[in-house]
Amino acid sequence: MKPFKLDNEPKITQGFTMPEGYFDSFTDKVLTQLNKEEPKVISIFSRRKTWYYAAAAVVVMLLSVPIYTNYATSSEEVDAVALEDYINNHTTISDDEIADLLDKEDLEKMKLELNLEDEAVEDILLNNTDLEQYIID
Repeated sequence: MKPFKLDNEPKITQGFTMPEGYFDSFTDKVLTQLNKEEPKVISIFSRRKTWYYAAAAVVVMLLSVPIYTNYATSSEEVDAVALEDYINNHTTISDDEIADLLDKEDLEKMKLELNLEDEAVEDILLNNTDLEQYIID
């Protein structure tokens, strides 16, 4: 390989040249081209007020939602499905406890009017062979 010496080889010239006194008048040229209008100043304090209002609205919403749900769901009426599930799952409930859960109106709705005559009762007793099972249960 041929020895390479930096001092002996011709150097590459730069592609760009700068005119004489270019940077002396550069700042003057730029300042004359700039727009002389003053920028609009926006106060920081006016922005803070909008943040205060937004934060206050969020706090009010966070406090009002749980309070509303507590008052809206505090109904004294018992859901029929929940009552039926409770009775099915707790088989040790007595008739008195069931009667305590029901209102007078509910009890009156549950009344059955059975107008059975003595002859109809005798026929049922004679024809039904499972009566002993019902008595045992």
